[in-house]
Amino acid sequence: MTEVCSANSLIGRFAQFVDRHAGVPVLLVLLFLSALFPAIVFPGHGIGDMVPLDLYFSYSPERVHEHLSALGAQGRRAYAGMLLTSDMVFPLVYAGALSVALVLVLCRKLAPDYRRLCLFPFLVVIADWCENLCLATAVRAYPDSVDTVVRIASISTSLKWVLLAVTLLVLLAAAVYRLARKG
Repeated sequence: MTEVCSANSLIGRFAQFVDRHAGVPVLLVLLFLSALFPAIVFPGHGIGDMVPLDLYFSYSPERVHEHLSALGAQGRRAYAGMLLTSDMVFPLVYAGALSVALVLVLCRKLAPDYRRLCLFPFLVVIADWCENLCLATAVRAYPDSVDTVVRIASISTSLKWVLLAVTLLVLLAAAVYRLARKG
């Protein structure tokens, strides 16, 4: 029971931290950083022009094997490096931006007990990290096939996109509602 209380307390403190620091300047910095990753950071890893697997909605073990084969040895090393470094930071940045945006358009209007909803985008982070770790495992295992790990990666990728879509829909609905109430 104490562990549940500590987890709730930690989540509550994190929600308060986000709420306290949420503002337009912070949102703009996070959006700028979110744009830097795909524009500069990820290309800097040198994986070439191939679309990373995590940009698909889902994929099969066969598709992953083909993708990793096409990358070549150097591309696989670069891809694994990207998955375990900058692609572990990027989800924190875009989830932070989404969380701040939720605070600004929705969560400050909610009762205090519901303000933790601003942390919903961090569920995307968990799915993204699981995806990254599984894909890095598949890269490291290549040419051996780790079908179960790839299936978990694919489920994590799909979950990431669904959670991201839900977050964006809630954000859009809240923004439209606020604009409609002002008008």
